Amino acid sequence: MYENIKNFFIFKSVDGDIRRKEYDIALQKLNSLIRKNYRLNSTYLKRGQLCKKLLMNEEAYSDFTYVISHFEDKLSSYYERMFLNYDISNYTEAITDADKCIDYLTDTFECKRVKFLSYLYLKQYEIAQSYVLNMFEGNKYRAIQFILTETAKCIAEDELSKGLNLLSVIEMIDSNNPIKMLKEANIYGLAGKIEKENEILNKIPSAFPKYFISHFKYTDIYEERNLWEVCFLLELKIFDKQNYFAYPMCILEGYKYNMEGKIIESKEAFEQATIVNPQKPEAYVLLAQTLQLMSGYNDSSYKKEAEEKYNIAMQIYEKENLTAKADDMKRQIKHLNSTLNFQ
Repeated sequence: MYENIKNFFIFKSVDGDIRRKEYDIALQKLNSLIRKNYRLNSTYLKRGQLCKKLLMNEEAYSDFTYVISHFEDKLSSYYERMFLNYDISNYTEAITDADKCIDYLTDTFECKRVKFLSYLYLKQYEIAQSYVLNMFEGNKYRAIQFILTETAKCIAEDELSKGLNLLSVIEMIDSNNPIKMLKEANIYGLAGKIEKENEILNKIPSAFPKYFISHFKYTDIYEERNLWEVCFLLELKIFDKQNYFAYPMCILEGYKYNMEGKIIESKEAFEQATIVNPQKPEAYVLLAQTLQLMSGYNDSSYKKEAEEKYNIAMQIYEKENLTAKADDMKRQIKHLNSTLNFQ
């Protein structure tokens, strides 16, 4: 019993040795405990983790595999070996280990991340594309943001070819994405391929307007929208050097604030849109809807202002001979007066 207590304290002291970077001492203690057959599951796992930290990859792989082969409690070793396999480019094995972890872990994001990247670096691009979209339940903008984050890590670690591989998946998901093009140019610039960098940069000014127009759409403020999409489109403001898209950017800001529950900021953004382009009816409609929402919550005085904005939108629609939309404004005003008259 005394020996077990002694071994327990030795085992616990290993963490302190590692924190103090006394790795040789920690390794000696773990080797000694293994010779004594002390809690082999935990001891092999900890030694494998230490070996991985010290880049003793073969020894780490052997320790994790020993636990997996000999003990029932093996999930932590699968998890550690998954990262080890990924780090040493054993991508096929990394995928297999990731699947084991995904089956049993509650938080599986890191396992799915490793699996996606492993597919990618095995050049199984279509599988990687499908998998990353599945990771984010088909939300391509969340997938794109994730891939851009991974690309930034590759650039920071000077793994430029991996960064280009990641960007190729964005192209498959969302072609002619300006931020993807900018990152791609950045990578070529870092690689010293200035001609290629300039070639891509010269394409962005013409690609951005087409891309933005094809993705931006006016919608009713109460329709469900994708916050990730709205935030992503707002990021494209950096490409609007001539401020040609100031009006839709104000609309997007209004959407964003509305979805975040910032109703005052949403109102201000839509008001700014009416100032930027007073001839466009959409901002008046969205502003009216916001005011209508505010009057329902706390202050009926917003009702009159909402009615004014609906009237302005109606007049613009009538000038443009958009009869159906003008009639819709009339219905909105009728509904406003019938349901929000608090006097």
